[in-house]
Amino acid sequence: MAKTPHSKPEGRIKQEKARQAKRTVKTNAKAVRPRLHKDGQMSGAHVKRRSSQKLEGYFMTSRKGYGFVRTRNAGWPDIFIAPGNVAGARQYDHVLVKLLTPAEGKKIDKESRLEGVILKVLHHVDEADLLQNDGQDMQMVMWQLGAPGDFPAQVLAEAAAVPQSINRHDLAGRRDYRDYPFVTIDGVDSRDFDDAVFCRREENGNYFLSVQIADVSHYVRPGSALEQEAFARATSTYLPDRVLPMLPVELSNGICSLNAGKNRLTLGCDMEFTPRGKLVRHEIFPAVICVYRRLDYDTVNAILLEHNRKLIAANRDLLPLLKPLAALQGILEKMRTRRGALNFDFPELKVKMSQNGKVAEIVQRRQRLAEKMIEQAMLAANETVAEHFRRLQTPFVYRVHQGPQDEKLTALNTALLAFGYNELGDAKGDVSPREMQKLLKQAAGRPEDEFIQLMALRSMTHAEYSPDCSGHFGLAAKYYCHFTSPIRRYADLAVHRAIKHELVCDDDWLNVRKPGAYMAAAARQSSERERVAEEIEREAVKMKCCLYMREHLGEVFSGKISGMTASGVFVALENGVEGRVAVDELPPDEYNYYAEVMLFKGRTHSFTLGTPLNVRVVKVDLMERRIDFVPA
Repeated sequence: MAKTPHSKPEGRIKQEKARQAKRTVKTNAKAVRPRLHKDGQMSGAHVKRRSSQKLEGYFMTSRKGYGFVRTRNAGWPDIFIAPGNVAGARQYDHVLVKLLTPAEGKKIDKESRLEGVILKVLHHVDEADLLQNDGQDMQMVMWQLGAPGDFPAQVLAEAAAVPQSINRHDLAGRRDYRDYPFVTIDGVDSRDFDDAVFCRREENGNYFLSVQIADVSHYVRPGSALEQEAFARATSTYLPDRVLPMLPVELSNGICSLNAGKNRLTLGCDMEFTPRGKLVRHEIFPAVICVYRRLDYDTVNAILLEHNRKLIAANRDLLPLLKPLAALQGILEKMRTRRGALNFDFPELKVKMSQNGKVAEIVQRRQRLAEKMIEQAMLAANETVAEHFRRLQTPFVYRVHQGPQDEKLTALNTALLAFGYNELGDAKGDVSPREMQKLLKQAAGRPEDEFIQLMALRSMTHAEYSPDCSGHFGLAAKYYCHFTSPIRRYADLAVHRAIKHELVCDDDWLNVRKPGAYMAAAARQSSERERVAEEIEREAVKMKCCLYMREHLGEVFSGKISGMTASGVFVALENGVEGRVAVDELPPDEYNYYAEVMLFKGRTHSFTLGTPLNVRVVKVDLMERRIDFVPA
């Protein structure tokens, strides 16, 4: 248990007087369809007559009577609704709103201040709607958080006109790798395949790895509606029951996807590694491939880990590829560990859907060998491409990540001292990846392990995209980019544009526009939309968890404390579902709350991160996406 004398409680908490946390209404809607201009700058939507606008959206109310309407309009903020203009709308109702206070000819972006009046309620949204298994639950999450809607007609028309096969003109200047037995290894339910791999052991003992990535830039041309839409979305969003793709299915699942048995255009990165993981040779080039077979993670794990005889027999011809790839995975992982790369052991929550649209099961999934094989191959390609183009000083989009700094480092060190660990950082306050890695190894297996991992993770900034190469702290890498997923990430598409412009100079768009400004705009937009997509995905999973736990009201589950605030503790069940136990539901005591070490300490009871707790499900609020527990 943490030492408490050095920690100051935030305040004594009387259980019977515990206050419910105030709900905050978010008002910073994200830009959905900004424009990319010739100078590389981007802007939001532009309208001539705001006063005549009538819009649909979801209403979000406050306790003071006013509220906000969130619309799907590109780049618009939430619209303020005064108490007298709500027209009886309730929380999350689908409404029609008219804008007030006209401002002729002004641009509207996420910083604009808009006010409106609700003309009528189009549909009252209540829990009964969310239980219909017809997708209304996901629609509500998408509306609330600014998910992209349907593709515009012009985008769909351009996508429909894209040929679904390659011709001889497409092959000019490309290496023909169709004789290599490339494989794709993805989730069993994947539909778009960005990457294919081939690996072999060389006679000199080295490992040859070829990573081939879909050449999306060949089809998404500068200035096209497809390009503008891809830039606006910047990423695909993955919900439990659907995908909101960055590109229409004709590209994402069709001509761009590396489907087995189909000739496909790619950008390739060939690498040769020593048995210690040192890169001794690499080449980056356009190519054409034909994937030999599609595999999934479960199949590869069954072959290599479980030695499934039936699957081994069916894929015996691929063992000369899979075994070297598995060996190289271990080599590259050890190399990165020696370098100081961090490994946070947090499982992924997976929602399994039934055919009738209901949640069948919720499980926690951890990476196994097959997932790590592909991860290490992609990391190798991303690092190699980033270093190559950094040395060329080409305008580029890098993936960067900063270590702990300032207040976050102070908070981490305060927690570490309370648990008896040494502070991190040198005299200047700088922390190295190796130092952080040493801390995580020190805490591994100890009662405070999860707490230390969580605090270490919180101390670091979120990775983001940047035109400047400042390194990746978590990977302990000097050079890093995202090159391997251009079907679902615009940053990767921008990287592909830079590669092709440098290698074959076939992209005249970068000759007339400012490459540096373009890369900066791509980095900003990709970072912003990534945050939105992550929030949508997170809230969609929370909704499905609520629907699942609603079927288990009154039941008792085993869990452990996963977080806490002054108002209560959060408990994660064995399946990963998380709910809240209010402080006044804890065993009777007079508690002090120590925020810096996440500890409730009473006279006879103590609760901290990782404390086991059996709980009963007492309430599920679908509208707020909240699950309430009480100790069982």
